[in-house]
Amino acid sequence: MPSDRRFHPLTILFALGGELRNFLFPAILATMTASQGNGVERFLLVFLVPGALAAVARYLSSTYRYDATELVVRTGILFRNERHIPFARIQSVDAVQNVLHRLWGVVDVKVQTGTTGEAEATLSVLPLSALEEMRGHVFAGRAPAPEARALVEGRSDDAALPPALAATAVLQLTTGDNALAGLLDNRGWVVIGAAFGLAMESGLMDRADGLDTDAWPVYASVVVGLFVIAPLLSMVWAMVRLHGFRLTQHDEDLRTEYGALTRVTATIPLRRIQALKIIQGPGHQWTGRASIRAETAGGSSAGRASSEREWIAPIIRLADVPAFVDVVLPDASLAALPWQGVDAKAYRRKRVVALLGSALLGGATTPWLGLWPATGITAVLVVWSLINARLYVAALGWAHTDRVLAFRSGWIRRVVTVVPLSKIQAVELDESPFDRRHAMASLRVDTAGAGAHRIDIPYLSRPTAEDARVTLAREAAGTPFHW
Repeated sequence: MPSDRRFHPLTILFALGGELRNFLFPAILATMTASQGNGVERFLLVFLVPGALAAVARYLSSTYRYDATELVVRTGILFRNERHIPFARIQSVDAVQNVLHRLWGVVDVKVQTGTTGEAEATLSVLPLSALEEMRGHVFAGRAPAPEARALVEGRSDDAALPPALAATAVLQLTTGDNALAGLLDNRGWVVIGAAFGLAMESGLMDRADGLDTDAWPVYASVVVGLFVIAPLLSMVWAMVRLHGFRLTQHDEDLRTEYGALTRVTATIPLRRIQALKIIQGPGHQWTGRASIRAETAGGSSAGRASSEREWIAPIIRLADVPAFVDVVLPDASLAALPWQGVDAKAYRRKRVVALLGSALLGGATTPWLGLWPATGITAVLVVWSLINARLYVAALGWAHTDRVLAFRSGWIRRVVTVVPLSKIQAVELDESPFDRRHAMASLRVDTAGAGAHRIDIPYLSRPTAEDARVTLAREAAGTPFHW
């Protein structure tokens, strides 16, 4: 019978580090607010003792082993838990290394089966050699997939791996790519916004207003913060988080590796991909870039780890997108999709809604601004609403081949969603009272994990929507479903 294996002894140290991290802020706060010399900080250290004992107990009671067809993980002392995970159900073996992990040559391992957004089992902490051994046990004997076409020049550094795990480069980001991704994402605005909110709550902005002529430096600093410091923070953050980003294909799986401080290695099985989303914000459109997300069966948008691992291309040149999609979804043929627009009455309906909304919003400002200013605001809203309605409807499109269904929407933030017919779970028509009045309908297509992986095509003529529903349902029913 295979012998049980313990985690790395450093598991105790890392568990204590986690306890100390949770304890640190309350301890600092208590020390700062306590009377001098009363020894409160030494008293608080007593609360670390249960955590230390629990860490030792978890290490001594946690084991794993490889049976002939499954991974077995045992945890607990009083309440024992023995989890049996068949190798055939394991979709990925992901690894996370922070700076201390890398210093000591260890790793946290997350075993994913795709049933939820959370890991099926987390093994913390293992030696790096145990990670490769686990991958060997889990993926041994799986049929290899055809080689991916490389989009990025460069030789793989995985030559030492067994032939079954040899990698083909799909995408590799440079430091400049990472910086541009951070600039387009611009999460630094969150930090600057928080700082601005703190300044308002603390009364700093009120005091600046009272300084009359000296108020301008405060407002200038806000502008500099939003348009200079925030973008720089976003770029630095992205360069650290995405450092060394590389996407490779290992037989049936895509593997992403990235991170300067915390190194993440995540795997997405190609057969689990339910949909691809190609996203372009305004900055992406100006720079000729896009971001690509692969939505997987069992994925959960609520799970941060799941969400992060599904961004298979944080940034990519728009010209490279069709070839990239051919690697991930070989049947998509993105460049040759026969795009169709929505019903001609769509703009008329969107225009009516836009005009009514503008009139109501503009009219609501009359009591505060007066008749003529409110009229000017209403006129601006009407013009903007008409332009937005026209461009929104023009951007809508859908395409259907014998292998995939695709939908595009948005003109400020463009999104193209591609779903293989073999992943379709349900097809339905929706008709609002306004749809029925205009002989129109919306076509909705669900895949596994319907809430996150839905295609919803509005403003189709009723006959077109019904024909598409019948055709998609028939073709999906005749296509083998591969979970």
